[in-house]
Amino acid sequence: MLDAFILSLWEEFGLWEELAQAGSSLFALDKRVSLVYLVSAFAFAAIVLWVRYGKAGLQRSYQYFSWRTWWHPSARTDYGLWLANRLLLALLIPKTLAKSLWVSWLFFFWQEQGLTSLELGWSDTAVVLCFTLCYFLLDDFSRFFVHWCMHKIPFLWAFHQVHHSARVLTPFTVFRTHPVEGVIFFLRSLLVQSLIISLFLVMFPHQVSLMQIFGVLITTFIFNLLGANLRHSGVALSYGNKIEKWFISPAQHQVHHSCAKHHYDRNFGVVLAVWDRLFGSFCYGDDKQILQYGTNQPIDRLGPWGQWIMPFKSLLSILNVVHNVVHIASWMINKIPVNKPVFFRIIKKVYPMNEQNSVDETSSRKQK
Repeated sequence: MLDAFILSLWEEFGLWEELAQAGSSLFALDKRVSLVYLVSAFAFAAIVLWVRYGKAGLQRSYQYFSWRTWWHPSARTDYGLWLANRLLLALLIPKTLAKSLWVSWLFFFWQEQGLTSLELGWSDTAVVLCFTLCYFLLDDFSRFFVHWCMHKIPFLWAFHQVHHSARVLTPFTVFRTHPVEGVIFFLRSLLVQSLIISLFLVMFPHQVSLMQIFGVLITTFIFNLLGANLRHSGVALSYGNKIEKWFISPAQHQVHHSCAKHHYDRNFGVVLAVWDRLFGSFCYGDDKQILQYGTNQPIDRLGPWGQWIMPFKSLLSILNVVHNVVHIASWMINKIPVNKPVFFRIIKKVYPMNEQNSVDETSSRKQK
């Protein structure tokens, strides 16, 4: 009876389809863990390191396929979270949150606000180039900013610590996230993409399209082809200082994962390093860097279930601290002697009260 009920739930919410899609990610060019990108990342690292260091550099690239890394307990947690999160998010995120639906709604919304075609006379190629550039810049900055908030806001860090609890890095570490973070980044993507697409559809009707290769955004294709999977790997590959000022290298992202205190809150960017330079979080990477990863907290050694639960425990601890601080502050305010008439005059100057409040204050003083 219970088995039949569970099977019906799986069919109702399309969970079998989600598992099938997870497997198909290995063959889809729009997924970072496509076999094409996994192999191209190794080839890119091998060529660059061989050119720089010869045979020794080539041997360093073999770290990418180390079975000790790929079958490490931390890596096995990555795989478990990858599958578990897909199933859970299929239940949490309703199908009504489709991008096309929100693009359509925003399209008519902009028109109701008076936005119309710009009629600039641009060629289709110019519009496609402009749209692709704006789409890329807004998407990349929004990824950076949400990531920055994940580190700076304790409530969000409680969930983002799951990603940083990885003690070894593999390409599948990109999926090592808490479902709450998954929902946040889904909403980020939905908002940013719907916004930019709907605006361009109104301003440049019948001309909007993205520059794509094999159905993948050209910037995403190049990013994935040239070593995106090296970011979460045992291969440290720097682009050199001149390039790293503009583009985040695999070595720079590995610095971001480092548990060394001087590496905390560094290199939040995905593709562009410009945002980190503007926010003061920029740090160079190095081919020869030797780093240790994780948070140095108990969450580092937990399995998928523990990774789901621990952030809520951390959140409760944060709320308890806030409650205690408020309680202590209230006690201090009540205990500290204050010349109340002077105090009220100061408050009145800073926050002017209306006439009725002034009368109420005077009455309360007379009663005392």
